[in-house]
Amino acid sequence: MPPLPAALLVPPLRPAPPASGTPQALLEHAAEFGRYVGALEQQNAAWRTWAGGIK
Repeated sequence: MPPLPAALLVPPLRPAPPASGTPQALLEHAAEFGRYVGALEQQNAAWRTWAGGIK
């Protein structure tokens, strides 16, 4: 079994909901949440790559 990279054990930090419902706050939250989802996708791909190395 290949060694597990430590970065795979640390989940990305989910952003807090916006403090208000203003358009600016919602747009900022959407951008932050998009970065969060991107980080989750990268971590998921890394897990699949790691698991693919198990024979």
